[in-house]
Amino acid sequence: MAIVHDWCNQMKLMISVTRSRFDMPKKIMDRIVFLDYMRIFAFISVLIGHRMFPDLYYASIDESLHISLRYVLSALVPLAWSGAAGVIVFFITSGYVITHVLQSERTTEFLIKRFFRIYPLFIFAVICEAVANKLVHGTPFPPVWQWIPHFLLLGDLVGIPTSLSGVEWTLRIEVAFYVLMAIFKSSGLMRHQQYLPTVFAILAAVLYFSPPFPNSPGLTLGYTTLYAPFLFLGSCVYLLETGKANKNVCIAVMIAIVLAFWTMTTKIQPVFNNNNHSMYALLIFFAAWLVREKLQDGPLIRLASNLTYSVYLFHNWAWPYLMDVLSRVGLTVIPLKMQVTIVLLLSCYGLHKTVEEYGLRAGKAAIKYYRSLKLRATDKQSVSTVV
Repeated sequence: MAIVHDWCNQMKLMISVTRSRFDMPKKIMDRIVFLDYMRIFAFISVLIGHRMFPDLYYASIDESLHISLRYVLSALVPLAWSGAAGVIVFFITSGYVITHVLQSERTTEFLIKRFFRIYPLFIFAVICEAVANKLVHGTPFPPVWQWIPHFLLLGDLVGIPTSLSGVEWTLRIEVAFYVLMAIFKSSGLMRHQQYLPTVFAILAAVLYFSPPFPNSPGLTLGYTTLYAPFLFLGSCVYLLETGKANKNVCIAVMIAIVLAFWTMTTKIQPVFNNNNHSMYALLIFFAAWLVREKLQDGPLIRLASNLTYSVYLFHNWAWPYLMDVLSRVGLTVIPLKMQVTIVLLLSCYGLHKTVEEYGLRAGKAAIKYYRSLKLRATDKQSVSTVV
């Protein structure tokens, strides 16, 4: 009887969770399209900023082009410069979506999903880069003791050189945010989300008044200090939208985070002083957020969104190798960088359909196994209670 009673309780819980999802406001259910657009903008900004920025910049000042075209290109320059605007949009989007998924996901399952979402393709990319460097340049493989910190995205903590031509730093911040939000979930703070903006404000203040991190040689000074608070900002947007926290408090925290970023930039990375990338990023995100219910979904949007992670991991380090191979082919009908872009996108599509999707399937299998273990433990406990 106890087993039947527990089973009934579990069924009631599943029904209530399903019903709560169907009862969600339409603006929250439709947010996936809005997030797809933001991911696409972020990866285009990063791709152009890392690999095509000189072409964009010199075209914007090329007087042989019509002034109207130069004006448009000049407006795009701050959106692509160093890919920084895309990075900010990426972090705001991540803060928003992680806060959303934790409304329903349990802590352990949340961490399992995030692990299999991030690490399989990342580890594969790191190995591919090491193999390519070895075959082409004869670069020795890193010693065994460096591989584990590399794979776990903990290189900053032990002073290991970055991989993937440095782009992995955003994943370090992202994974740290996953752990932080999982702690909030397991501690019960997610049941009192009206306090989250205050907690974010405190954490942002700690980062503001602490020495810049990281500050190791070879790493961009203070990137965590500068950019991690944008994850908090994205979470505040979600809390404001859903009414789970006081609107005025959310707005105040978001404004404080932006002002702190501008203030810290002048001290930590003054090279950004004369660039409005953060303002552009904020305007793009909030403009898209305001019209999120009107953004159209479609196969092309979904495809581009699905490719963002693989493109992000491979574009920076694989680009020179693709340039070298395709330049030897000697095809002159299509500009070389366009050829590289096409091959890169096709390769990333293959990686998405294989390595990335296999990783996601492995995550689902791991969650299924975890649930079965938990159910067995519940059954054993029920049997022991009856006995």
